[in-house]
Amino acid sequence: MTEKRVFMGSISQKEIYMGKFKDKRLDKRASKLSALLVAGRSSSIHAITSKESEQKAAYRFLNNEKTQEQILINAVKERSVYLCAGKEVLVLQDTTDFNFVNHRGRLQPNTGIGVAGGSDKWLGFFLHSSLVLDQADETVLGFSDIQLWHRENVRIDREQRGYKKLPIEEKESFKWIRACTESKKHLSAASSITFIEDREGDIYEQFATVPDKRTHLIIRSRDNRNLSDGSKLYDRLSQQPSAGNYTIEVVTDLRKGIEKRIALVEVRFCKVSIAKPTSEMKRNTALCVDLYAIEVKETNDKVANPLRWRLLTTHSISSFDDAIKIINNYRKRWYIEQLFRLLKKKGFDIQSSELESGWAIRKLMVMILNAALRVMQLLFAYDNEQSQPIEQVFDLQEIKCLETLNNTLQGDTEKSKNKCDPKRLSWATWIIARLGGWKNYNSKRPPGPIILKKGLDKFSSIYQGWKLALSS
Repeated sequence: MTEKRVFMGSISQKEIYMGKFKDKRLDKRASKLSALLVAGRSSSIHAITSKESEQKAAYRFLNNEKTQEQILINAVKERSVYLCAGKEVLVLQDTTDFNFVNHRGRLQPNTGIGVAGGSDKWLGFFLHSSLVLDQADETVLGFSDIQLWHRENVRIDREQRGYKKLPIEEKESFKWIRACTESKKHLSAASSITFIEDREGDIYEQFATVPDKRTHLIIRSRDNRNLSDGSKLYDRLSQQPSAGNYTIEVVTDLRKGIEKRIALVEVRFCKVSIAKPTSEMKRNTALCVDLYAIEVKETNDKVANPLRWRLLTTHSISSFDDAIKIINNYRKRWYIEQLFRLLKKKGFDIQSSELESGWAIRKLMVMILNAALRVMQLLFAYDNEQSQPIEQVFDLQEIKCLETLNNTLQGDTEKSKNKCDPKRLSWATWIIARLGGWKNYNSKRPPGPIILKKGLDKFSSIYQGWKLALSS
C-alpha cells in the first residue's frame, strides 16, 4: 500500500481509518462510512446509505464508546504529516459553532452538547480547526489540529469567575496557543510554518511563546496595544509614510453590510516593540516582543464599512513587496471561512443530523471534515495553472468519466471551452463547477464551495450511472 494511495485522493477514503482501532470491525465500518460521506456529501446517514444494513452499521459505529473522537481526529490529521515534508506551509486557524437548539427534545442530555454561540439559549458545540496549505501552490494538505468542545449548561459569568485574572491555560482563548503547539509538533517535517489568524488570535502570549526560527505568525490586530516606548500601536502606524497603493477585491458579506467592489488601499508598515500587558506581568514571558506591523486602509472613505486592517507579523518586512506578500497570505483566511460554510446549511448541513447523541454528532463532524477536503482542493485549484495533479484527488475511472463530461459541457466558442491542463486539478474544477450550475462567464464570480459541492453531488450520481453503463 503506497503512501500516495493512503494519503491522497478519493482512493484513500477506503484506507484512511484502517488500523486505527484495535477492533478490525471498527476499522472496516469507519472506512465504509468515510467513503459514503465522500460520495454522498451529506451529514444524513439516511441520505448517504442505500441499504438498511449500512444505516445500522453507521449508527452503531458512531454510538460505540470504542469509537473515540480523538482516534478519528488523529486519522484525519495524518495525511498532512506526510504531505508537508520539506514545504513552507500556511496554517489557517479559526473557530465556528454549531447550533442544535431546534433538536433539543431529541438530543440526549450530557452527551457532548452544551451552550454554544453568543447566547445561553444556543445548544451545540464549537470547532476550532487548523487547515494546512502549501504556500508555494496553495494545495490543501489537510489539518494539523482539530479541537471540539462545549460549554457547561450552567455557567458563571465572567466577573464571578474572575476571568481576566485566570491563567491563559484556563481560558477558552488558549485554543489558539494549543493549536499552534500541536501543529508545530505535527508538522515537524515542514521547512517553515506560518499561522494566520483573525483578531481573536491577537493574544500577547502567542507572540511571546509560539514563534521560533521556522515558525511565524500573521494576526490581525484587535487591540491598540501599548508599545515599549509608551506610544500606541495605531498611532505609530498612522504616522508612517505611505509605502504604496494596492487593489483588493472585496467579496459580498451581507451579515456585515459589505458590498462587492474593488478597493484601492494604501499600505503602511513599520517595526514595533509590543509591551507586555500589565495583566500578564506575573507570567514568565518577555517584557516586550518585536514585530512588524502593517496598515491596510481603503482610500475611498465614502463607501460603507471601508476596509481597514492592521496586521501583526513575525516575518521581517523591509519593502512594499514584503508587505503585500503578508497581506496576500492573510487574505487566504477566507478559505477557512468557506470550509465552515461548507459544513453548515448549504453544504453538508451537520446541524440537521438525525443522530440523538452529541458525541455521535461530533464524531460525524470529524469524518465530514475529511470528506470536505476534496471540495476545498477543488476550490483552491480554480484559476491556478500550477494546481496539484488531478490523480491526487480523482482515481483513473473518475478521470475517464470527467473526460466524457468535459466534451458535453464545452461550447462551440473559444470562451466556452475548458482551457485548463487535463493533468491538473483546475481542469476538473471547471467541470465540477459547470455541473454545479456555474455559468463560466467572465462577469460571474469564481465558483464557491457550495457550487462545487453541488457539482460533486451531481458528478457522484453521474459516475455511478456511467460505471453501470460500462459494465452492462
